[in-house]
Amino acid sequence: MKALTVEAFDAWLDQYSRASRENDARASAELFAQDARYYESPFEEPLIGREAIYRYWRQGAETLTDKTSTHEIWAVRDNRGIARWQSHFVNNQSSRRAALDCVFLVEFDDDGLCRVFREWWHLQVLDSKVG
Repeated sequence: MKALTVEAFDAWLDQYSRASRENDARASAELFAQDARYYESPFEEPLIGREAIYRYWRQGAETLTDKTSTHEIWAVRDNRGIARWQSHFVNNQSSRRAALDCVFLVEFDDDGLCRVFREWWHLQVLDSKVG
């Protein structure tokens, strides 16, 4: 097992954020191993595999725009990282701006790809409509 560094985790989170901001579902999926498990919620079954992750992100790219995000690394140990990730975006269906506050637990393989992604999040719909 290759040890994860803070720098490598930070670079991965930067790429994750860029893919989100640019609505690049393919770039986001390529951050994950072919057989990765993506837990969007601890109460649901994970998405399994890069193609399932790609389809999930493509759907988000169709409905969410004007995205910004920041992250803060909380811990790195062995091949795992924990971070807080915050995002703001506009939901095209409701025309409302929203804020997302997440905690990520990310487990990496020896190639630096995510093999297990666990996410806990809270969504706040903000008062103002856009446009």
